[in-house]
Amino acid sequence: MKQLLLTYSFLLLLLLASALLPAVAQHEGFLYGEVLLTNNERHKGQILWSAGQTMWVDLLTAEKKDNPVLKYLNNEQLEKLSIEETQKKMDWGFMNLWKNQYPSRKHTFRARFGDIASISVTGGEEAVVVFKNGEKFNIFINDDPEYKNQLGKNIRLYNASKEKVTIAWDKIAQIRFVATPSELPHLTTLPLYGTISTRSGSSYTGLLQWDKDEALTTNFVDGKDEENQKIKIRFRDVKSIRPKNEGALLTLTSGKEVFMQGTSNVSRSNQGLVVRHPDWGQVIIRWRDFKEASFAPYPENENFGYDAFQKPRSLKGSIFTTDNKTWRGTFVFDLDERLDLETLDGWDKAGALRMVPFRFVKQITPISSKQTQVLLRNGEKLILGDRSDVNETNWGLLVYPQQGEYKYIPWNIVNRIVLY
Repeated sequence: MKQLLLTYSFLLLLLLASALLPAVAQHEGFLYGEVLLTNNERHKGQILWSAGQTMWVDLLTAEKKDNPVLKYLNNEQLEKLSIEETQKKMDWGFMNLWKNQYPSRKHTFRARFGDIASISVTGGEEAVVVFKNGEKFNIFINDDPEYKNQLGKNIRLYNASKEKVTIAWDKIAQIRFVATPSELPHLTTLPLYGTISTRSGSSYTGLLQWDKDEALTTNFVDGKDEENQKIKIRFRDVKSIRPKNEGALLTLTSGKEVFMQGTSNVSRSNQGLVVRHPDWGQVIIRWRDFKEASFAPYPENENFGYDAFQKPRSLKGSIFTTDNKTWRGTFVFDLDERLDLETLDGWDKAGALRMVPFRFVKQITPISSKQTQVLLRNGEKLILGDRSDVNETNWGLLVYPQQGEYKYIPWNIVNRIVLY
């Protein structure tokens, strides 16, 4: 009897100890916040954004409403930008230089939701984004496919009562983002996590988005089997996927292998495999460059929560030019990006589109008219191309050596940029 009492006492102590331990943060990576309506109603809970974003690592993508740095360029510099890009026949929809004084092109706003403090609705497809440091950007969307459903559409929210609430855009005054509780009672799923390997030997590990859509363990990968019968399998039951012939071979956690074909999930019509991580940004891998996806349990020791995203800072560094001059100070990159949460974009040698927040970039070195070498703070070296950030279509830099002074530096005389 005494032994039995000791056993029960020991078990009770274990239960009490486990109750005092912090909850495993399984859901901290999901979007969460408070939506203030125009009638002063408030709704708080998990947020599902209109373009499918559900995680802090997901990007909000729109157009910047204005570009104030162009006013610092003289007429000759402005005209040169316009002539160069017209000759390159870039599809940037240039405005008439005579009417507007400034050349114009697509100025994409791209920021991870984890960097955003609030979003205020200012129009049918317009908003003001406030970052964690208080800086504001005015954004809008047009008919560019990249901006589809990013603004102006209904958003959904799961509240504390586990109710799913649909909120019309025109009823929203402001969305305020806050850290997500470690556990959301209504959620019975986890973010999809794993590693994507490419044919060139590169690999990327983080939160996954399959076919630019499925991002949860309860989502399905679907297709047709060799008898042309429709089948679908939840990602939580999949160990790995690799291309095979005109389809894909799935290895399940049970060890069974299943061949699928006939849908975008498992063929060349796949829109892309996306890997995201707070510590290095986002990468999109095309199916043709994809070798294998290995899925793993959601890690307990990594932080994908709202507090993993630092307050942004202005870009600052030293710009070394080909005429042996050095300019130091805060700067605007490509006459567009000025905060370290904004992304440096380009295609790497592995066939992946990298979107790296500037806060993770240590050095930028143009190596040709088409490519730039980028050294990350973790020591990784990238060769990026085929985007205006990293090729000859870059508009250059505007550097502020000290308060009240500025210097425009064309991209073609940039030798190296070292970021502080």
